[in-house]
Amino acid sequence: MYKMKPKLCYRRKISLFTSLFIIMILSASAGKLITSGVYDWNRLQNVKNHTGWVRNILKGPTQSLKMFDIKAVTIDAGKKTQTYFVEKGCDELIIIKEGSAEITINTESKLLNEGSIAVASQGDRISMKNPKNGNLIYYSFRFKPKQGKPAQITSGRFKPFYEEWDTITFKPSANGGRRNIINQATSAMKQLEIHVTTLNEGVSSHAPHAHPDEELILVRFGIVEMTIKGTPYRLGPGSVIFLTGNDLHGGSNAGEGKCEYYAIRWVTTTEKAN
Repeated sequence: MYKMKPKLCYRRKISLFTSLFIIMILSASAGKLITSGVYDWNRLQNVKNHTGWVRNILKGPTQSLKMFDIKAVTIDAGKKTQTYFVEKGCDELIIIKEGSAEITINTESKLLNEGSIAVASQGDRISMKNPKNGNLIYYSFRFKPKQGKPAQITSGRFKPFYEEWDTITFKPSANGGRRNIINQATSAMKQLEIHVTTLNEGVSSHAPHAHPDEELILVRFGIVEMTIKGTPYRLGPGSVIFLTGNDLHGGSNAGEGKCEYYAIRWVTTTEKAN
């Protein structure tokens, strides 16, 4: 009978041990919760694809989400993405950063310009096209909540939500102003709330505070200074700030002229609305 040589057997054991160790490390890192942090637009890496570029911003589980996936997609003039379906148990939020997008959700197509948003539900079929000269850049936010009790999970289909930037009412205030965009249940979440805050130069939005639900800040223009648990961060247009529930935070305008940012908050079926 053939017997394996001692050295070869030893090497195979080492190789097997190494492979198992790598798998354990990857599994551990995959399960690690994303905590409060900042993602500077100017430091995000561009990855080339067949329609343009992709900047992967954030991906992983959070306190309330089984998976949170954020990316910024650039589509070259005249190009179109492949049609895809929103994953079961997910909602997808799309925000147009630059240019114009011809977005098709199921059988309905709309032209969305800079600043506009769309929300698609699980099972919806989506494609994106850049119909004009110049680049189209948009953000894709995919929310996949942790499942609660079966009775809590929303089973009905939701009609796609669209909001054109030019139709959003601006409400001025002493600090600047605000645009309320959406505040409602979605196919996968109990509540999705999005508004846009405009701050005058040198002004804070409010005193440092905390809340149990998670929040995302997306800088539209200007310089935003966000203090998280006592540490200040200054970020420019395109940058993203993720805030874990109950972390003390406060934002202000740290640049010249006005600044503007989206504030995105959500409540899943396993949480209580604040």
